[in-house]
Amino acid sequence: MADTAIPNTQLVLNTPLTNPTGTAIVAANNHVITPTKATGRVLIRLTNTFAGAKVFTIAAGSNPPADAAGQGAITQSLAQNEVWWVVVESSRVMKSNGTIVVTVEASTTGFIAAFQLP
Repeated sequence: MADTAIPNTQLVLNTPLTNPTGTAIVAANNHVITPTKATGRVLIRLTNTFAGAKVFTIAAGSNPPADAAGQGAITQSLAQNEVWWVVVESSRVMKSNGTIVVTVEASTTGFIAAFQLP
């Protein structure tokens, strides 16, 4: 499986941000977010544009560095045009290489955006 890099937009306190579209999903790929901080929280927005429900998964991390990786993956089924916002904690979802991995079901279409919380 190839990787699709998802840019991580840095949020700044008291500073407005135009809502980015996000990166188009490539259903056959892993979608990889590289946080700009070694620890902390990342806000991820997942959008399903497929004509039907699809499952999105934020993979469990690797211990170390993710001490709470044993809590497992975070999975959500989204209907067509549904948007899911989720704040993830690096202590649960960060891989040993410092990334966060999102996978989707076959034939999924839509967008993924990531935001580094201050």
